Amino acid sequence: MKLFTWNDILSILNGDSNEEFLCGAKTGISTGSFDGLHKGHKKLLSELKDRCKAKGLFAGVVTFSRPLPGIKHSSDYKGDLSTLNQRLALFEELGIDFAIIVDFDDSFASMMGADFLNILLNVCNMELIAEGIDFRCGYKGATDAQAIRYWAEQNKIEAVFVDPVYFHAGTEDEERISSSYIRTMLSKGFFMTAQELLERPYELDIAAIRRLAPEKTPQLLPLDGLYRTENEKGELVRLEIKNGKIENLPACDSVKFL
Repeated sequence: MKLFTWNDILSILNGDSNEEFLCGAKTGISTGSFDGLHKGHKKLLSELKDRCKAKGLFAGVVTFSRPLPGIKHSSDYKGDLSTLNQRLALFEELGIDFAIIVDFDDSFASMMGADFLNILLNVCNMELIAEGIDFRCGYKGATDAQAIRYWAEQNKIEAVFVDPVYFHAGTEDEERISSSYIRTMLSKGFFMTAQELLERPYELDIAAIRRLAPEKTPQLLPLDGLYRTENEKGELVRLEIKNGKIENLPACDSVKFL
């Protein structure tokens, strides 16, 4: 999978780079935080891949170095479900051809939605855009699905909007699968529910945590307690969380909650 930064895209746009994006290949793109890459995300990216394959396009994502809720709502944010490296590995497993990584700053936040879409059109040769039905982009999220459909029609771009995925949470009521709901489940210790929605065990990026100060743990930690986990080699690891921090980081790169 080929990686780009948003600055790489701006360099091409501004003529500071002589390189063509993917040597001029046509693309289909989906934009989002994709935190955790749960069932709903996978449905969207599967639709993106299938449509791109049918049209002979490269399938790619625009994602953020940190999930946007952690930036916009930091005061009551529970923590990321996945680090950037974890998300990139999952994108590659899903067969995504390229990813564009954005550092969400004031300049990006103030961009109009049409300007963002035009950059993807003109720099990334986008011929298809695939998003969730409630996707919004641009300054204060002003550009919604209806506006994107109109823009796509004007620019002869195929626009695909995918409905949310729901599941039964042990009752007759349906819950919409979302990163925020999975955070709530993990915060309550409901690991099996989280595993069902993620389609894999919840995993902590110990290598990333080790690189940061303990108080800056990049991912959501479950409630204080002792946990039975498994490292990347399949070995059992005893993990203790105390006062919202991991006690004695294990000597491994990652652990999965069993």
